Amino acid sequence: MSDAVSPPGPDRPGHRQSGPGAAEGVSRRTLFRAAGAGAAAMGGGALLDACSSSLKGSTGSSGSSGGGLSSGGEITIGWIYPQTGSLSGFGYPDAWIIQQIKQTTPYKNGFKIGGKTYKVNITPYDSQSSVTRAGNLAKQAIQADNVDMLFASSTPETVNAVASEAETLGTPLVCCNIPWESWYANLGGNPAKPTLVPKYSVMFFLGAEHLIKAFIPMWNRIGDKYGNNHVVGAAFPNDPDGNAFRAVFPPIAKAAGYTIDLSAAYTDGLANYSSMISQFKADKADFFTNVPLPPDFAVMWKQSVEQGFKPKLATVAKVLLFPTDAYSMGDIVNNVCTDAWWVPGLPWHSSLTGQSCAQMAALFTADGYGQPNGNISNYTLFEIAYTAFSTVDNPHDHDEVAAALHKVNIPDALAGPMDFTNPKNPAPGAVMTPPVGVQWQTGGKYQLTSYVVDNTQQPDVPLTGDLKPTFT
Repeated sequence: MSDAVSPPGPDRPGHRQSGPGAAEGVSRRTLFRAAGAGAAAMGGGALLDACSSSLKGSTGSSGSSGGGLSSGGEITIGWIYPQTGSLSGFGYPDAWIIQQIKQTTPYKNGFKIGGKTYKVNITPYDSQSSVTRAGNLAKQAIQADNVDMLFASSTPETVNAVASEAETLGTPLVCCNIPWESWYANLGGNPAKPTLVPKYSVMFFLGAEHLIKAFIPMWNRIGDKYGNNHVVGAAFPNDPDGNAFRAVFPPIAKAAGYTIDLSAAYTDGLANYSSMISQFKADKADFFTNVPLPPDFAVMWKQSVEQGFKPKLATVAKVLLFPTDAYSMGDIVNNVCTDAWWVPGLPWHSSLTGQSCAQMAALFTADGYGQPNGNISNYTLFEIAYTAFSTVDNPHDHDEVAAALHKVNIPDALAGPMDFTNPKNPAPGAVMTPPVGVQWQTGGKYQLTSYVVDNTQQPDVPLTGDLKPTFT
């Protein structure tokens, strides 16, 4: 039975061709062949569809490794992420990632641990973009489904509830797509004095500081050409991301010569943003930044344009990160900038197959999912899990596996180097993947195309477009 994941249909924003493998004339066979000797050496020749059945708790793709294993038993990995709801854009590539992972040699043939081979089961759970549901799913996965390891990804709304349960119930957890400050503070740590060592949880991503350091060079470049009063209108909600940004952005901006013009902290789901828009207009803010939920930004930005707040450059976080979110808003977000922690131009490779970022991005498009999505980086959750499990004696010993997570060091993973032992990490258990600056522009191959316009923090990534003002 094939376990292939169906690509987006023709009515979906990411659909660009008649079927998988037809996009841009690139076939799966061509891409696998392009992986070269590195993929073959790492077992890339085993990239075949695996058979599986649906697993409890899943509303998406699920899978397990192939048969023919020795009597080691089974390992179960549960992955909680938003497949539906307001944050579903974050989960758009995740079923595809599971499909790719199941075709790699370790996950297809099983993990070799202590002289035995363990079949690997992968169970995805849909948080439905709900904090409460994410926490309840973590309890179910740990207490009822007996997972050996959990993953949690995509914003504090999913990750923090899962991390709290994993620490309380003693289950190894790998997280991503959450600013490290939000993750760390939720566990009881102080980002300003990061001495707490989480026992069961590790994460990789970026911090709020990386985002403003991506935005400042773009403000400077637009300001040099079109004028710069160094005032940045900032709309941050009263939620974990907003609180982290409110603490981090102003001092870094001030050191760079900018004033962050903060609006009042607003409640997620606010329907009227007129007061903050009036404030930014009155203060003549040349730039704009925020970190809202995607539906809130859609309302906020439409009202801003209608009410005449048209900054020279808008640099937003947490929204417009993925093609589906940008398409849904149309030309109104032309020339709006955001960050991208993963792009095809990064110089990294899968530690499981040897495939490069560019090859994985091309395969994503060839499989019918449209232009590459930054959350292809979620692939590295599985690289970390395999590395940790490979160093233990008993994969069912949660304390042993959790300790192994904190010792993982992968010099070259698809999301970047993963060294949890590095003393330069911002906090114990946190590995950073700094972003590039990207801008959505019309006139390309897609309805809106994401171009890399700033590589200050990732100088090895080539620029793919010219930075333009949002409004002039």
